[in-house]
Amino acid sequence: LKMNFIIKFLLTVFFNFIALEVFTIDIPEDLIVKIIKESKNEEDIKSNNLDLISVKYTGWIFDSNSPTNNYCEAKGKMFDSNILDKFHHTQPFQFVLGKGIVIKGWDQGLQDMRINEQRCLVIPPNLAYGNRKIGNIIKPNSTLIFEVKLLKILKVQK
Repeated sequence: LKMNFIIKFLLTVFFNFIALEVFTIDIPEDLIVKIIKESKNEEDIKSNNLDLISVKYTGWIFDSNSPTNNYCEAKGKMFDSNILDKFHHTQPFQFVLGKGIVIKGWDQGLQDMRINEQRCLVIPPNLAYGNRKIGNIIKPNSTLIFEVKLLKILKVQK
């Protein structure tokens, strides 16, 4: 009976180790945009270039050693959020879409988004901070993951 338990335990450890190896994920070269939660908003208003938008977000460093094959789940260290108190800024973030105020991955990945929609953006370095180091967490050439919820479109360009 003890031997069966030991064999089952060792097989479980072995297969979990194999699963980690199989699911190591490649670093994406292009922007990945995935809708996490669709909008229940019946209005057909979508975000466009030059709209002033308001968002809530959380950002992580992409971790290619994550035991997943889902890019949006390959989350390493969280580096910023305006949802969690620990980053000391919980107000919605407002900016003009498409003006270069934010990283290119946001300007591209938040286009045609409806109010209350939530998206995952997996942003390669060339659409994020490139070879720049940002703070103590974002190293040069980092791929980033953001979960962004569009709260409002404050000014619609016609």
